Amino acid sequence: MRVDWETVGRCVNRALHDLEPERSRRLDGLVNIGIDETSYKKGHKYITVIFNHDTNTVVWASEDHGKSVLEKFYKQLTPEQLSSIKVVTGDGAKWITECVNEYTPDCAHCVDSFHVVEWAMTALDEVRKDIWHDACSEYKQVKKDNPCGKGRPKKDDPELAIVKAAKADEIKGSAYMIKVLCFLFDTKYHMQYIISF
Repeated sequence: MRVDWETVGRCVNRALHDLEPERSRRLDGLVNIGIDETSYKKGHKYITVIFNHDTNTVVWASEDHGKSVLEKFYKQLTPEQLSSIKVVTGDGAKWITECVNEYTPDCAHCVDSFHVVEWAMTALDEVRKDIWHDACSEYKQVKKDNPCGKGRPKKDDPELAIVKAAKADEIKGSAYMIKVLCFLFDTKYHMQYIISF
């Protein structure tokens, strides 16, 4: 387009100044905020982001992550702004919990739904792997007990049927609980339920 980068920079600064003349006002009226960090440059650099859940906007961002970075955000806030914060969501990192407890001890601290579902899916994977390893070790034991390969466990063996049913119920129950957990975090469902109620 043959536009100099300095011209682009001036246009962006002018638009930013027109849209938001005072950046400090962005921190006014924060009630429900979220804190998250993410990596970029192939995981070598981090950025910490604070966002307003009520307006779905980013209110503050800084390079790096950790307690010292989050303290920079909290130190910018006035006592009135700190007292207006009622809910803080995060990923359960220790440094987030420590900062929230130190600077906003009266607010509710919640783990965000993305991480709860992610942890639940990881737990389900672990259960699935454990059951798979148990099944493999049972198969090896049966093969060891019958070295000639004569026969396999009888289908009508009541003890084997009970073990299989218990394992199947364990997987189904875990998977169902994960499905319910995901369903609980689906805000579309809650809005439809409230409207229909």
